Amino acid sequence: MTYPIVFFDVDGTLLNSEKKVTPLTRFTLELLKEQGIKLCIATGRPIKSARLAMKLHGLDHLMSGYVCNNGIDTLNLTNLHHHSHHELKKKDVLDILNHVKEFNLNAMIYGSDHLYAFRMDDTVDRISNQNDLAPVITNLYELDFESTPKVLFIVDEVTSPLIHEFMRNHPLKGYQSFISQSDLFEFVSEHVGKGKGVLNLAKEFGFETHQVLAYGDAENDHEMISMVGHGVAMGNGDDVLKSIANEVCGTNDEDGVAYSLIHHFHLSV
Repeated sequence: MTYPIVFFDVDGTLLNSEKKVTPLTRFTLELLKEQGIKLCIATGRPIKSARLAMKLHGLDHLMSGYVCNNGIDTLNLTNLHHHSHHELKKKDVLDILNHVKEFNLNAMIYGSDHLYAFRMDDTVDRISNQNDLAPVITNLYELDFESTPKVLFIVDEVTSPLIHEFMRNHPLKGYQSFISQSDLFEFVSEHVGKGKGVLNLAKEFGFETHQVLAYGDAENDHEMISMVGHGVAMGNGDDVLKSIANEVCGTNDEDGVAYSLIHHFHLSV
């Protein structure tokens, strides 16, 4: 079966470990676009950052839509409809910060033009540059704001498993949490997710669940890969994702996405 719409995670999926899109992947996407296949991004990044990344890699013109902030935002490029759902209010952010306070993790939240964090570090610098947001170092407890898409905590190989175990044993009602990148642990509303966002955007284009093909690699892709018609886990993806996927392709350093698409769409490259 071929699919009329395909969704791609960005980091660890379309981008290889050098944060680049390979020529084969780009050429494969161009062939699908020529065939009328709708190509869409599904990422934890905000819309601005996702589109900047795709423009940087010469792919934005191939895209029909974006699911961003792990499903909070959807953008349909055919009619420019932007939907935003279930952002976190300030009370939500305070509840989340207090819930994991004992870990003393650096945290970040997004503003429209700024990235707010408790303290400056390499991850804050990377995320602010990646999103074209000015970093502001401040006490998030005292910050005056109405809403934000999510709360991001900076983790490492020691703190990541600790906070995972803590959240398994002490879930916070009303929210879901997951690793989105190796050094980022995120909280969003329980009412959003990449899977919900992907199916909502696909429906806008007139497609049903079984017609959706999707690729991902990380914990924040679990919902998407389990909900779509055919979910593909990257070879570099986590073990849980691989166990729930319909297919495991090559890694992001082996043109895994490209070779899987060549197979599904019978492409000649």
